[in-house]
Amino acid sequence: MLPQVIFEGFAMGTIYALIAMGIALVWGVMNILSFSQGEFMMIAMFLAYYCNIWLGIDPILSLPIVMAAMFLFGVVIYRTLISRALKGPVLSQRLITFALGMVLTNGMLMLAGGQNKNIGDKLFEGSIDLGFMMISWQKMVPLFVGFVITGLLFLFMNRTKTGKSIRATAQDKMAAGLMGIDTERAYTLAFGISSAIAGAAGCALSYYYFISPTVGAPFLIFGFIAVCLGGFGSIGGAFVGGLIMGMIDLFTGTYLSVSYKYLAVCAIFMLIVSFKPRGLFGR
Repeated sequence: MLPQVIFEGFAMGTIYALIAMGIALVWGVMNILSFSQGEFMMIAMFLAYYCNIWLGIDPILSLPIVMAAMFLFGVVIYRTLISRALKGPVLSQRLITFALGMVLTNGMLMLAGGQNKNIGDKLFEGSIDLGFMMISWQKMVPLFVGFVITGLLFLFMNRTKTGKSIRATAQDKMAAGLMGIDTERAYTLAFGISSAIAGAAGCALSYYYFISPTVGAPFLIFGFIAVCLGGFGSIGGAFVGGLIMGMIDLFTGTYLSVSYKYLAVCAIFMLIVSFKPRGLFGR
């Protein structure tokens, strides 16, 4: 059973990792908490669902479409809401994304209803029996998507001029502006990219998970804890923290009880931050 649990833990952990990386990116650049990241993932799941129902496109094939749509959605949200909140009190900056998440959840409840939805025929179905474990193709999709998106994000942030400008803005906005960097553009791109990452998480999760307007909340909680474990502002730390969350989730649910998973996650979180207050990779 152990290899199976590890595989399932990595599959779920990559979803938590994608959510956590989006939160870490927004925090690291703009110093605000994205309480709506789970709801962005939920919107992406519905986009993947309707692309499948209306256009017959498999979720993995609709991933570029959904990510592009979520990037534009994030840019619009930043321009119309977040940029204005950043000029206000700190409390307004903290609560604006929380309010946005509530609006998105209840808006989807009104539009799509509260019934769970599932995507039927998929491009990758079935499983491979290795004797000591079963590898599900549906669970391989989030693993593949998670590692590819993480690799592309690292390349973008570290190897491109635009990525480096975003990192410079995160380190010191005033100094970056004096060096000729358009810091407002960097903020816009950072929020748009975090939304696109949530779009990738939504496409991957819709491959084997139910789709509902309220699906984002538990993933948001695990994503925030993953960011805290890895260290706020550390994208690599957020990814590792997400994988840890997935392992804790599956090990607790398999060997103890599903009802204990939140207890186990919070207990391990408190234990780690007691020794590493800034997280595993925080400075």
